[in-house]
Amino acid sequence: MKIATTTRDFYNYNLSEKAIILCYKKTGFKYIDYCFYTVHADPNSPYMQESDKAWKTEIDSILSASNECGIKFVQAHAPTYNPAQKNNNYDLCIRAMQRTIEACHLLGIPTTVMHTSFSPIHQYPNDWKEYFKYNKKFVGDLLSVAEKYGINVCIENTSTGNMKDCYFPRRSCEMNDFISYVNHPLLGACWDTGHAVMEKMYDQYDAIKELGSNLKAVHIHDNGTFLDQHLAPFCGKLQLDSVVKGLIDIDYKGTFTYESTSFLSNINGNGPLKQLPLELKIDCVSLLYKIGKFALSSYGIFEE
Repeated sequence: MKIATTTRDFYNYNLSEKAIILCYKKTGFKYIDYCFYTVHADPNSPYMQESDKAWKTEIDSILSASNECGIKFVQAHAPTYNPAQKNNNYDLCIRAMQRTIEACHLLGIPTTVMHTSFSPIHQYPNDWKEYFKYNKKFVGDLLSVAEKYGINVCIENTSTGNMKDCYFPRRSCEMNDFISYVNHPLLGACWDTGHAVMEKMYDQYDAIKELGSNLKAVHIHDNGTFLDQHLAPFCGKLQLDSVVKGLIDIDYKGTFTYESTSFLSNINGNGPLKQLPLELKIDCVSLLYKIGKFALSSYGIFEE
């Protein structure tokens, strides 16, 4: 199994997208998850412009950097647009999301992960029918473009700590139910290990087994019980053995993809010690790679 991490590792450093890719040159990582997390939130984003030229130019620059580093893109995170927030323009934001599907195609990425829409109107756990109906159209608007390029779209699990009373799948059975409801061959699941820890699922073997062939992506990170900290494994309560065993037993075909984005990268205060310098953050990302290599090598499934 190959190890990947997200470009969001370096988003606190005000770097260009190309410069972020170049940061991975000395980390050990050869496979990257490209994060489109906030491209819908900035009206000046190239993905929000009328013309396709700006965002495609950015993709060309990113490809150039990846070729220079010998890096391959293997997974992505779609924009986290939530259409239930009525202050956003659905047509513009969904176009930005659809453009990231095409961007995945241009970058050679087979799978992207999205957040489904959520609202206090749909309460957990009883309002699942209304939630499913609402999100079938939203997810379908991405799948309509994904069909053109053969890109897998994956929903992910969250936690009560993140969503409060809003309906959003917490458990594997709920993800399976939604995937069955939409019934599209390109729709799958991304299991987020840190969100599951927040639900006090420390041993996640059974959840991964239940997802089975629906599981097409993972977000690997660790947490304490109540906060979505996005830490490295061994920093919280996650039982990593249970995750790796589950992935082996379902013959998981995706990558072991980190989302440990807050591992030694918080910004605290306003003095010279508010944040680690970039060189030390690169060391932290290198440590993530070594942890992943240790975990997968311990089970004989590590791939260069």
